[in-house]
Amino acid sequence: MTITYRDDRQIDLAALARLRATCEFAEVAPALLAQQVEGARYLTSAYDGDRLVGFARAISDGATNGYLSSVMVDPAYRRQGLARTMLERIMHDKPTIRWVLHTRSAASALYRSLGFTPAPDMMWRERKAPLSGPGH
Repeated sequence: MTITYRDDRQIDLAALARLRATCEFAEVAPALLAQQVEGARYLTSAYDGDRLVGFARAISDGATNGYLSSVMVDPAYRRQGLARTMLERIMHDKPTIRWVLHTRSAASALYRSLGFTPAPDMMWRERKAPLSGPGH
């Protein structure tokens, strides 16, 4: 298996939707998925040949704050370093950025190994509309 990584926005949205479903992420309308990719400041994707097997994106001001989002690896490819490599590609050479993220408990060990610590002082506001459906 040879995994290649790309840091461009040339993502097949249908393949990304399939990867999201495989990774148990919420279904989103194609237009919203395209907006997520276009709106990301940083992103990277992992491929096994032509098959999309990993994806990660970050929203950032490029100077002080960054939010890592949509970090996903096809279950058949997990525990092989893909998520670590994608995150390192995004965070590399950006020492002034404080990175934050939401994580599933199963992924906490990975993020801790990359230097993340729990942040109990964070707050969030729930979405007011679903991610899929009419208008999305």
